[in-house]
Amino acid sequence: MKSIAKSIFSKICCLFSAALLIYSLVPVQAFANPTSGTDVADSKVTINGLESGDVVSAYLIADADIDAANNLTYKMADGLPSAYNTIDKIAAVATDGYTFTQGTDMQNAAAAIAGAVTANPAAATATAGSDGSAKLTLGSGYYLVRVTTASGKTRVYQNMVVDVTPKVDGGTYKSRDVAPIDVKKTDVTVKKTVGSEYKESTDKYSVGDSVPFKINTAVPNYPKDSKNATFTIGDTPSAGLKIKTDTIKINGQKAVSGADYTLTASETGYTIEYSKDYVLAHPGEAIEVTYEAELTSDAFSHSATDVTGNTATVTFNPNPYENKTVTPNSNTTVKTYGYVFKKTDPEGNPLQGATFTLTLDNGKVLTSTSDANGYVYFSGLAAGHYKISETGVPSGYTKVNDIEFDLSDTTATADNPATTDVENNYLVNSQNVVDNRQPVLPVTGDAGTFMFTAIGTVLLVAGVGAIVYSRKQRA
Repeated sequence: MKSIAKSIFSKICCLFSAALLIYSLVPVQAFANPTSGTDVADSKVTINGLESGDVVSAYLIADADIDAANNLTYKMADGLPSAYNTIDKIAAVATDGYTFTQGTDMQNAAAAIAGAVTANPAAATATAGSDGSAKLTLGSGYYLVRVTTASGKTRVYQNMVVDVTPKVDGGTYKSRDVAPIDVKKTDVTVKKTVGSEYKESTDKYSVGDSVPFKINTAVPNYPKDSKNATFTIGDTPSAGLKIKTDTIKINGQKAVSGADYTLTASETGYTIEYSKDYVLAHPGEAIEVTYEAELTSDAFSHSATDVTGNTATVTFNPNPYENKTVTPNSNTTVKTYGYVFKKTDPEGNPLQGATFTLTLDNGKVLTSTSDANGYVYFSGLAAGHYKISETGVPSGYTKVNDIEFDLSDTTATADNPATTDVENNYLVNSQNVVDNRQPVLPVTGDAGTFMFTAIGTVLLVAGVGAIVYSRKQRA
C-alpha cells in the first residue's frame, strides 16, 4: 500500500514539474512586480525613430498611486509652474500625436514643465539600439520624456509628455498598455544651388561673370525651454569666386544686421548669426539666402571633386541643453574650361611672341601670348562656341586665320601642357597653329620706291639732254 501511495505521489510530482516547465516557456508581459498590494505593475514604453546611441530619459511629473480604498491619487513633482501643478491641468494636455507641431498645448506644457522636472534625477533612461528604438520601464504616472542625441545627426528632438497612468478594467486598476511612440523630431537641413537654373553645378559662366547662388534652410524647431538655440548660416567660396557682399539677400530683402541677426561678410565668405530670441520665436521658418559672386581668373578644375565652388553651412545645437554644435553643409561647383594650342613656324619650331585675343559675351577681352615653348592658352571659359584672333604677329611672319572651337564637359577633358598644375578641363588642339613666313619680294617698301624714282630721274635727265643736243646740231 505504501509503495502504491509512493508511486502516486511520484507521478503527481512529475506532472507538477512538467506543468511548471510548460508555464516557464509561455511568454508573459515584461512588467515589474507591484510595489504594494494596491499598486499596479510598471509599464513598458517604446520610443521609435531614434538613432543608435541616442539616450532617452523620463522625468516624473505626477506619481500615480492607488490607496487602500482603491482610490487613484497623484503626487505632483515639486516646482511645477502654476498652469500645470495639478493633475487636472496635466491630464488636459497629456496627449501626443505622431506629427510634431510646435505651439500645441502639449508642446507648450512640455516646455514649461521641463525646467522643473529635469532638475531632478531621471526616473528611467534607455539607450537606442541599432533598430532605432529605446524601451523605458516606468511606474504609473505622467512623465516628461527627453531625447539627447549621441549620433551627431542633423536633427533636434522635442520634449514629450507621456501618460502611463493606471487604467480601469472590470472595476480594478491595471497597468496601461502604451502603444509605441514615434519620437518628435525635426531635421535641420541646408541646400545650396548655383546658376540661373539653381542646380548643384553649372558650366555656364566665364571669367568676369556674376554667378548667382541660393541657400535654402529653415530655423530649427527647438524646445521652448532650450538653454542653447544656435542658428548660423555660413558660406565659404573657393579660389576663383569673390562674393559681392552688397548682393546678399534674406528672403528677398537686403541683408542688414539688426536685432534678428548679425551679418558678417567679405569677399571670402559670410555668416548670418540669428539671435536666440528670434530662433525660439520662429521655429521652422523657411530661410532663403541669395547672392552673387564674381568668377575670377583663379577658377580651377583639378579633378571631379577639386573644382571651383563653395560650401554653405548651418550651425545648430542638436542637444539644446548642451553648448555643443554640429554643422551640416551643402556644396556647389562652378565648372570652367580652357583651350590650348602650340604656335610654331613652318618647320615646327615653337614660335614665341604671337598674341591672340578672345572677346567674351560679357565684354571682357582675354589675351594670351605664346611662351618659349609656343603654347597659347585661355582659361576660365563657360561651355560654348568661341573664336580667337591673332592680334600680334611676330616679325617676319604672317597672321593666321581666326580659330573657332567649342567647349563642353565632353570636349574639354585634358590637362593643360603649358602649366605645371594638373587639370582636367582643357581642349587641347592636337594640330600646331603655324605662322608662315612673309614672302621675299625683289624689292619692296621704301627701297623699291627710291630705286624707281632714281631710274625715272636718270631717264628724264637723259631725255632732256638728248633734246638739247639735237637742237644744237641743227643750229
